[in-house]
Amino acid sequence: MPRSRKIFVAMPFRPELNYFFLFLEHFVREEFGISIERGDAQVLDKPLMEKIREQIIRADLIIGDVTGNNANVFYELGLAHARGKSVIFITQDPPEQAPVDIRAFEFIPYDLGQHEAFLARIKNAIQSYFSGSYQELYDEAEALLRRFNQDMSLTCAAASMDDFQAKVMRAEQTGGGIPSRDDEALRIGFLLPKIISDFSEQNVFTKYNTWMNEAFD
Repeated sequence: MPRSRKIFVAMPFRPELNYFFLFLEHFVREEFGISIERGDAQVLDKPLMEKIREQIIRADLIIGDVTGNNANVFYELGLAHARGKSVIFITQDPPEQAPVDIRAFEFIPYDLGQHEAFLARIKNAIQSYFSGSYQELYDEAEALLRRFNQDMSLTCAAASMDDFQAKVMRAEQTGGGIPSRDDEALRIGFLLPKIISDFSEQNVFTKYNTWMNEAFD
């Protein structure tokens, strides 16, 4: 089974940020189906820094909250940098208050009382990071859609790359991953519903079932 994607959040362990972390965790899970955690998210069965180091190694992407220039956060980001991990920087502070060494990076500001702009930017940043690995899959799905439309005399429109990517990412987390090319029926059954923008329409769903039955029965 493919490994689940993970995001590690390096942030100060301050009580007022607990709600923000839970809010961010819920958003990322709902939007992408990605597991998200921080250093204190699990029961300690080993020294804290050893556990954090392992979490960083496992993570596909790091979100670093540099609010207040917290020393522990910068240590964790140093570990992430040494491992070649990509980091999305967020902060409640003005960007010019960040240490000189990281001012060249883009920061996503957040305000605990105003979340819409932050969520839009963090969603775009996460999608941008993962998009490269999904472009080839999107192209494959578009080719399937053209074949389906031609065979069934339909004009179904393709979902946007962002929508397709989000659907695939959620399915990866809950359904065991993307089927191999060796199993054509499973792979087509996985990709085609996600590329069709109006797949929920009854006529499209019926045509899809007919097409699949004719092709693979």
